[in-house]
Amino acid sequence: MKNILGFFLCLLPIVSYSQLNNKNIAYRITEKDLIPEGITYSSGTNSFYISSIYKTKIIQINAETGEFKDFIPSDLLDLRFLGMITDETQKILWACGNITKNGKNYSSVIKFNLTSGKLLKSYSHIDSVANTYNDLVADDSGNIYFTNSKRNYISKIDKQSDSVSVFFEGPEIAHPNGVTISPDNKYLYIASTDKGIRVLDIAGRKIIGESVNSINSEGIDGLKYYKNSLIGIQNAVEKESQIKICRYFLDESGINIIGMKIIAHDNPLFDIPTTFVVINDDLYCLANSQLKNLASPDFKIINPKTLKDILILKYNLND
Repeated sequence: MKNILGFFLCLLPIVSYSQLNNKNIAYRITEKDLIPEGITYSSGTNSFYISSIYKTKIIQINAETGEFKDFIPSDLLDLRFLGMITDETQKILWACGNITKNGKNYSSVIKFNLTSGKLLKSYSHIDSVANTYNDLVADDSGNIYFTNSKRNYISKIDKQSDSVSVFFEGPEIAHPNGVTISPDNKYLYIASTDKGIRVLDIAGRKIIGESVNSINSEGIDGLKYYKNSLIGIQNAVEKESQIKICRYFLDESGINIIGMKIIAHDNPLFDIPTTFVVINDDLYCLANSQLKNLASPDFKIINPKTLKDILILKYNLND
């Protein structure tokens, strides 16, 4: 994929990065080689938390000043962090992380103290085959559900037993990525890269509703429930110009998608936007993860000179 923004800046260096669409820029991270993936927010600390794939760490951004610092240092767990959520009541930051070392794949869901960063517990799995713990969500009882994008299943950390088990597995959720939950805790909404958004009945542990062919919801990364709708960043697409943030409206049952609205599309500041967090009626998204500048499987920066400041864009959902 061409880096449209980078090409444009090379031709016109007098035009600043922020001039292109600065009305939506909420925060700027000058640590260009962060290669972020996940973002979440805590009202208790009034901070955003950003996960880094390349630097195996989590940073904290002061929401008032925009200042940022390391929250979880790179050498604490040496995990490539992805999705995160906060538990304000228990003052916990939950994060998914993965790493491959010496032919072994280490995947973990980590529990940190939200204010101090202290490691509270690691729910880890070591395997000879690939696993990717990707995103997670909590229900009202404190149970955690998380996706494994390489193994087509979603697991549960049971609050009462403090144990991990596979909650649902099947081709209906092939390559699951983002996950969110209905306010009544009846349904998990799972963003299957291949199948689109699927609805999992929690009590029955079964997929309900049908895939919607007329409304494309495939290739979604971050996914959140918002006012009887689902918002997703569609970034696993054929062309960079097709990347967009979409809102998918649900019917009264909360099961079926009946419509879609594009929130943002073909933004020149996008460079594989990944995830987002909704605060009241405002959406804050990681605009430029720059993931295509990260080589696989060795996780090396391909071209350091083309890296840019990380931008967090803000969109009002009432607009």
